[in-house]
Amino acid sequence: MFKYGISYYTIEIGERKPESGVDVRLLRPGADWQTGIPLIETGDTGYYECFIEDEKDCGFYEIWDNRNDTNGSFSGKYCTIGKLDARGLQNRCIYGNHIEDGAVTASKIAQHSITANHLDNSTFKLNKLQHEIQNEFRGVGDITQSSPARLRDDRFINHVLDKEYAEPPHIILTNMCNAHLFIDNAKTDKGQVTISIGIGAQFEGEEAKYQILAIAKDTP
Repeated sequence: MFKYGISYYTIEIGERKPESGVDVRLLRPGADWQTGIPLIETGDTGYYECFIEDEKDCGFYEIWDNRNDTNGSFSGKYCTIGKLDARGLQNRCIYGNHIEDGAVTASKIAQHSITANHLDNSTFKLNKLQHEIQNEFRGVGDITQSSPARLRDDRFINHVLDKEYAEPPHIILTNMCNAHLFIDNAKTDKGQVTISIGIGAQFEGEEAKYQILAIAKDTP
């Protein structure tokens, strides 16, 4: 169980006077006054408190009261009960530099707390992601030199990527034929990448059918 309390008072001739009889409620951002969690005053002390029994109800709240509006209005104050949840993260509060320098790590981010609207459009750009796709018609059998390679005659299928890469790219092989194909090797020489696909058991396959996807952060 979590307890939260807040005091309301006015200053009269330098003396602090409790403000009793105020309707105080906790609202999630965007919630309606009628659905707010009411705080109960203890006696006539101007001190209001509530108890949060379920952990799922913990998190970020706005404090509303009826001092200026009988239907309730935002007091300008906030509170966090228990752990900060997704509602406490405002738009544009996390940028790329917070992630790159380690200030924000996975262990510090609550589940579902970051969605697309929290990410500035400049944080991640697709043009930073270099990729290309090739299929069996770009591969050359090591023995037959045919494209597509002949599964029962060749042992390896060689691909030369079109783009140049500063670092070896991540290679994904999608097999679409009845044969065992695997990535045997990927070599980079002065930016040029050569991929070797190994041919295992042929089963009923005759000609190779597959796609390879190369993904890298950038190019030289």
